[in-house]
Amino acid sequence: MPQSVGVFGNFYPVFQGNSPVLLPDGNTKKIYPFYQYFDLNAASPQNHITFNTFLRGREIFNGTIEPENSFDVYNAFFQYTTKPFDIRLGRQIITEATNLYLLDGGLVRINPIDGLQIVAYGGYQNEDAQPYPEKPQTSFSLYGVKLKSDRLLGALITVGYEGISPIGFSPRNFLNFTFNRVVPFTKSADVYARVEVDLGEKNLALFNGGIGITPFAFIPFHINLEYDTYKPDQDRSAFLQDRIFDLFSVSRLNQARVGATYIPTTFLKVSASYSFAHYDVLDGTSTNGNIVKVALSWDFWREIGLKSFQGFYFIDGGGNNGAAGIDVGDKNRAIGVNFGVSEEILRGLDLQFSFAYANTQTITNLTGNSYSYIIGVQYVLIRNLVVNGVLEVNSNPQFNSDVRPNIGVSYHF
Repeated sequence: MPQSVGVFGNFYPVFQGNSPVLLPDGNTKKIYPFYQYFDLNAASPQNHITFNTFLRGREIFNGTIEPENSFDVYNAFFQYTTKPFDIRLGRQIITEATNLYLLDGGLVRINPIDGLQIVAYGGYQNEDAQPYPEKPQTSFSLYGVKLKSDRLLGALITVGYEGISPIGFSPRNFLNFTFNRVVPFTKSADVYARVEVDLGEKNLALFNGGIGITPFAFIPFHINLEYDTYKPDQDRSAFLQDRIFDLFSVSRLNQARVGATYIPTTFLKVSASYSFAHYDVLDGTSTNGNIVKVALSWDFWREIGLKSFQGFYFIDGGGNNGAAGIDVGDKNRAIGVNFGVSEEILRGLDLQFSFAYANTQTITNLTGNSYSYIIGVQYVLIRNLVVNGVLEVNSNPQFNSDVRPNIGVSYHF
């Protein structure tokens, strides 16, 4: 919070060139969108009050798609912060809920004693008032309460209740519990768990449990073992624990995962994971799937600021859910690599380059090769004014030709 009464924020207009979109009839169309992002903050430290709003405007210069033009409000809230209360009222993202929600409502945090926090939230999400394309299929009200403590067993423990009432659907009620003792790269084991119980359906909606260990105190090598079981909920856009397998599963998913992280030097980190899933592609029909991921990230020569990231992944899933006419026995496979690098070559001048390649078979009914090249430059023109330019070249089974320039400026005040 500023030390005195003040206003600050950022204004970022950007033109995104000939962006392709997929029309409902399956054809593609090139559009020319112009976006304006505006983040405004105001604060009065003496009164313990802050205000934030984040807005987005969009105009389509050659549009015949819906909506052609839009004005979206992501944040618009007042916050009062003082011990032991923290109150926020208005349009806001609720991060304390089971999922992330954008609500018109309020959130209260209370710290009655040291090490204990009580969080209560509630509000309404109107379908027609939500930003596009994030708008939900129906309006709903949401309310919940959560107790958080970091004084038991050396862990962060939460216990909560959440109720959601979608318009036109039966109300849902959830009990949730989390246990998190994660201290990476220590001699002791890290243990974490998350449980959600659907009171209306009377079943275990979600269970996630894991343990992290460092086998050797003298080697920076960390291993995580996890297990998930959950029921995708189409009325709530699913739990999305795994965005790949959630595309295929319709009723229940069980997944085991092992991950490893190794840091051989201060500027290099290597991480890898393997997941095996057993999931239902149709009610009563199950199959298996696999996901392998490998990633390397390093920070070379800190003096000149070169940073880089490389990644590899392999996905092997069973059949799709049949909604697109794909046989359950068909395989869903994908293999891909990605690479990125950035460098400040002169004071205030930064260059970036990234590349990605993927080959997919039947995943979300797409088969073929996909390429993406992105070259960008960022230059601090004068104090608080930054010029951005990006050239993006893409090719994939949906869009055979996609070349778009993104040009914008960012002004901080």
